[in-house]
Amino acid sequence: MRSKVAKKIQSETPEELRIFVRQYTDIIIRINELIKAKGYTQKDLAEKLNKRPSEINRWLKGNHNLTLKTIAKLEAQLGEPIIYVKKAS
Repeated sequence: MRSKVAKKIQSETPEELRIFVRQYTDIIIRINELIKAKGYTQKDLAEKLNKRPSEINRWLKGNHNLTLKTIAKLEAQLGEPIIYVKKAS
């Protein structure tokens, strides 16, 4: 059971923030799955993307907002889609 404080915080959290946190978490989990599947370390990925390992770490800790361009670079390097958007019919 959630505490009254937790319920109050959740009720006061804007819906768009809840969506953002869920989506960001899903993206980070997906990136980590792909890194692991490729057998890369964060340092390996940093070298392949010509970035500092600390920057990769900030991305994967949620301390830096990922742009669509960054996600595209990650997809290109990791060879798999990170996010999927259903195409209109």
